[in-house]
Amino acid sequence: MPKDQKVSTTIHGEGTSRIKPIKDIGNGVKTQKIKNPDKSTVTQRYKDGKLVASDYNPKKMKVKKIRKLKKTRVPRKLKKIDAPGYVSKPVTLDKKTQAISDSRDRKKNRTLIKKVSDKIKKVKLPKIKKGKKIRKTKNLITGKINRTRG
Repeated sequence: MPKDQKVSTTIHGEGTSRIKPIKDIGNGVKTQKIKNPDKSTVTQRYKDGKLVASDYNPKKMKVKKIRKLKKTRVPRKLKKIDAPGYVSKPVTLDKKTQAISDSRDRKKNRTLIKKVSDKIKKVKLPKIKKGKKIRKTKNLITGKINRTRG
């Protein structure tokens, strides 16, 4: 099998293009393939020494990677199992723990009005500054009463 011919070109990316040896397809048709430096190919068909057809195949495009969509994880469905029949033992509390649990119950069952009123009691309001007092002073000359501030 003969080797490729290397020819320097300025078309299809500057560099050397490889010309493959001529193949005889049949019925007097021969093909010549030229591989260009930009990885494109030109196929030329000849019949009786005359150019019949020429095909240009550009470089294969790079397949763009597609980002996978993020799937939300769906938890598997749990089987329905009957709860075991179990009766717990009665709890006995001493006086101290009983008093604590009673106070917690009372706190839990309080009305909304009492809860709000307790919160209002805890809020500290800013002190109101009193303005300068007005003093009444008697004018010694005229005898009238003047009002003085400060």
